[in-house]
Amino acid sequence: MTYSQRLSDGANSSDIIYLEHQIGTTKEELRIALEKQETFERELSELKSSPNGKASKDNSDEQVLMEKASDTQNRIRTLSEQLEQLQESLAKLGD
Repeated sequence: MTYSQRLSDGANSSDIIYLEHQIGTTKEELRIALEKQETFERELSELKSSPNGKASKDNSDEQVLMEKASDTQNRIRTLSEQLEQLQESLAKLGD
Protein backbone atom coordinates (compact mmCIF):
# COMPACT_ATOMS: atom_id res chain seq x y z
CA MET A 1 0.00 0.00 0.00
CA THR A 2 1.36 3.40 -0.93
CA TYR A 3 1.75 6.33 1.43
CA SER A 4 -1.22 8.18 -0.07
CA GLN A 5 -3.40 5.07 0.12
CA ARG A 6 -2.60 4.72 3.82
CA LEU A 7 -3.45 8.38 4.38
CA SER A 8 -6.77 8.07 2.60
CA ASP A 9 -7.59 5.04 4.74
CA GLY A 10 -7.38 7.20 7.84
CA ALA A 11 -3.93 6.31 9.17
CA ASN A 12 -2.24 9.13 11.04
CA SER A 13 0.33 10.69 8.70
CA SER A 14 2.73 11.54 11.54
CA ASP A 15 2.74 7.89 12.66
CA ILE A 16 3.48 6.75 9.13
CA ILE A 17 6.22 9.31 8.65
CA TYR A 18 7.76 8.37 12.01
CA LEU A 19 7.72 4.64 11.22
CA GLU A 20 9.12 5.17 7.72
CA HIS A 21 11.91 7.30 9.21
CA GLN A 22 12.65 4.68 11.88
CA ILE A 23 12.73 1.94 9.24
CA GLY A 24 15.18 3.94 7.13
CA THR A 25 17.39 4.66 10.14
CA THR A 26 17.35 1.03 11.25
CA LYS A 27 18.20 -0.19 7.75
CA GLU A 28 21.19 2.16 7.67
CA GLU A 29 22.38 1.01 11.12
CA LEU A 30 21.98 -2.60 9.99
CA ARG A 31 24.00 -1.95 6.82
CA ILE A 32 26.81 -0.40 8.88
CA ALA A 33 26.77 -3.29 11.35
CA LEU A 34 26.96 -5.81 8.50
CA GLU A 35 29.96 -3.97 7.05
CA LYS A 36 31.67 -4.00 10.45
CA GLN A 37 30.97 -7.72 10.79
CA GLU A 38 32.57 -8.38 7.41
CA THR A 39 35.60 -6.30 8.43
CA PHE A 40 36.02 -8.17 11.71
CA GLU A 41 35.70 -11.52 9.96
CA ARG A 42 38.25 -10.50 7.32
CA GLU A 43 40.70 -9.23 9.98
CA LEU A 44 40.23 -12.40 12.01
CA SER A 45 40.89 -14.53 8.95
CA GLU A 46 44.02 -12.54 8.14
CA LEU A 47 45.21 -12.84 11.72
CA LYS A 48 44.69 -16.60 11.75
CA SER A 49 46.60 -16.99 8.50
CA SER A 50 49.55 -14.87 9.67
CA PRO A 51 52.88 -16.53 10.59
CA ASN A 52 53.11 -18.00 14.10
CA GLY A 53 55.98 -15.73 15.14
CA LYS A 54 53.74 -13.48 17.26
CA ALA A 55 51.61 -16.16 18.90
CA SER A 56 50.84 -14.50 22.24
CA LYS A 57 50.01 -11.12 20.69
CA ASP A 58 47.98 -12.80 17.95
CA ASN A 59 45.93 -14.71 20.52
CA SER A 60 45.12 -11.47 22.33
CA ASP A 61 44.24 -9.71 19.08
CA GLU A 62 42.22 -12.72 18.00
CA GLN A 63 40.24 -12.69 21.24
CA VAL A 64 39.48 -8.98 20.87
CA LEU A 65 38.33 -9.45 17.28
CA MET A 66 36.19 -12.43 18.24
CA GLU A 67 34.51 -10.39 20.99
CA LYS A 68 33.90 -7.48 18.61
CA ALA A 69 32.49 -9.84 16.00
CA SER A 70 30.21 -11.44 18.59
CA ASP A 71 28.99 -8.04 19.82
CA THR A 72 28.36 -6.94 16.25
CA GLN A 73 26.48 -10.16 15.49
CA ASN A 74 24.24 -9.51 18.50
CA ARG A 75 23.68 -5.94 17.24
CA ILE A 76 22.76 -7.28 13.80
CA ARG A 77 20.27 -9.68 15.35
CA THR A 78 18.72 -6.89 17.46
CA LEU A 79 18.49 -4.51 14.50
CA SER A 80 16.94 -7.20 12.30
CA GLU A 81 14.27 -7.89 14.92
CA GLN A 82 13.65 -4.17 15.37
CA LEU A 83 13.31 -3.68 11.61
CA GLU A 84 10.83 -6.52 11.38
CA GLN A 85 8.73 -5.05 14.20
CA LEU A 86 8.75 -1.59 12.62
CA GLN A 87 7.68 -3.00 9.27
CA GLU A 88 4.88 -4.95 10.94
CA SER A 89 3.73 -1.79 12.73
CA LEU A 90 3.71 0.12 9.46
CA ALA A 91 1.75 -2.66 7.79
CA LYS A 92 -0.84 -2.59 10.60
CA LEU A 93 -1.33 1.13 10.06
CA GLY A 94 -2.11 0.36 6.45
CA ASP A 95 -4.82 -2.11 7.40
